[in-house]
Amino acid sequence: MTALRMEGNTLGVEAAEELSKALAKHPEFQICTIKPVNGWQYLKKAMKSKILDDEYEKRLYCEMRKKKRTNFEDDEDNNEIVYTCQEQYLRSCEKYHVVPVSRFYRQLEGNSVILKNHQFNKGEFKACAVALMCNGTVTKLDIEGGQIGAVGMSHMSDLLYHTDLLVELNLTKNDIGRKGLILLAEAIDKNLKLKELNLSDNNINGDDCDIVRQIMEGDNMLQSLNLSHNIICISGGQHIARGLAKNDGLKVLNLSWNRISGNGAAAIGYALAKNSDLEVLNVSWNGFEHGGAHALAHGLSQNTCLKELDVSSNRIGQSGMAKLMKGVKENTTLEALKIADNSIITSDTFLVLLTLEKHEQLSYLDFGNQPVTDEFEEKVYEIQKGKNIVVKYGKIIRNPNPRKTDGDDRMYISGDPLLVLLEFTRMKKIHILDIFRTFDTDGSHSISWEEFGQGIEHNKLPIRPSDIDKIIQRIDINMDGQVDFSELVIAHKEHTKKVEKFTAKSDDAFQRSEIGIINERLRKWFADSFMREKSSTEAVS
Repeated sequence: MTALRMEGNTLGVEAAEELSKALAKHPEFQICTIKPVNGWQYLKKAMKSKILDDEYEKRLYCEMRKKKRTNFEDDEDNNEIVYTCQEQYLRSCEKYHVVPVSRFYRQLEGNSVILKNHQFNKGEFKACAVALMCNGTVTKLDIEGGQIGAVGMSHMSDLLYHTDLLVELNLTKNDIGRKGLILLAEAIDKNLKLKELNLSDNNINGDDCDIVRQIMEGDNMLQSLNLSHNIICISGGQHIARGLAKNDGLKVLNLSWNRISGNGAAAIGYALAKNSDLEVLNVSWNGFEHGGAHALAHGLSQNTCLKELDVSSNRIGQSGMAKLMKGVKENTTLEALKIADNSIITSDTFLVLLTLEKHEQLSYLDFGNQPVTDEFEEKVYEIQKGKNIVVKYGKIIRNPNPRKTDGDDRMYISGDPLLVLLEFTRMKKIHILDIFRTFDTDGSHSISWEEFGQGIEHNKLPIRPSDIDKIIQRIDINMDGQVDFSELVIAHKEHTKKVEKFTAKSDDAFQRSEIGIINERLRKWFADSFMREKSSTEAVS
């Protein structure tokens, strides 16, 4: 026999003493984990645990368990000295020949132990871990910058393995390495209380993320995991994505500052479609770019739980942002979106605002320090009148050439501005390619807001300048803030089909339709324009 495990057995004093003597004599015995209701002091001599590596620690562990028990069969148990947690810490420091840390000692009576940037010496953290094993109050442990390494993680794993008090653990900047991750993963699977874990800035690389994936897929109580400021990269992103797809407990995941790009970024985006619990995802300061934004859009369109997304500083350009906005628009749960410091221009911010204007849940939109136009600011005020939303943005760039006001109402046709444009070109028999060439003044094969305005003025179309945004939003299929030739052709073909459909029924059906009404208004407008021009000519002569 090489191992024995007995739980929930009630041993008398004599039976426990006999069993301990027999086990102590057994040459091959390695592990003995016995949890009796009584007779525990006779069994500790036979314990050779892999977790507690000397007799002193084993005795402290037994005393800790004794404090938790409420019923004893032997009177002599009650006569032994029971040390407080602080006393145990001083004894541990004396045992391991280290100087007690006063900050740690004082905080042992409270609910939190915070030792930021205290670099532990050899044996120092071991004494702290042994003391915490005997503690019954501390639920938060913060040793950021402790540099405990893999050796310290062996003591931390003992602590997590044997106690269920810690709820929040911060291991930022502790250089735990792969060995430390393995120990942590094994301990967390046995812990039923830990909910928040911070592993930021621990030099965790892509290969180490297979252990992180095990933690995410494991049967634990983790709700918040911070992996920021590591070196996860592409391969690590793929591991994280597999864990995210199978995880059913995490609510918050921070992957910022990790050099995630390419297939790693895409995998995380697509994993959102399969996850059903995550509420906050931070992937800022990576390299998601267009491909990652496209994957995020797909994941968001199918996700039903995410409430906050941070994609700041991911080199997402105009087309990538358009794809992302399409996914956000289809999502029904997102409440906060952060897209600061991406590769978008001022006009793109206005398009994002128009896209998300009617999103029911969105209440926070962060553009960071992105400059915006005065039209953007006016639109924000307009949206906030009917909706409770916070929009963060940078300085306002005042347009030196402001958009022209609508002017005289007699110059325009009321109704859908897109129908007015398309019906005007149909009635005037203007070829769609000619319209596009006329509007595309810079030869970029796309029509911006400014070019649309100039084209309308040049062709004297009866469309209000304030309605140009509506036309672009209707025609702009890929949502990049501009109209290309193919989009204009599609809109023109759809309009022609509608006209043919109504006229095929009857002239009366066409006249009663929205297109027919605009057609009649245009005929009157043509007649009025002709009369105005005639009057102007006669006056000059």
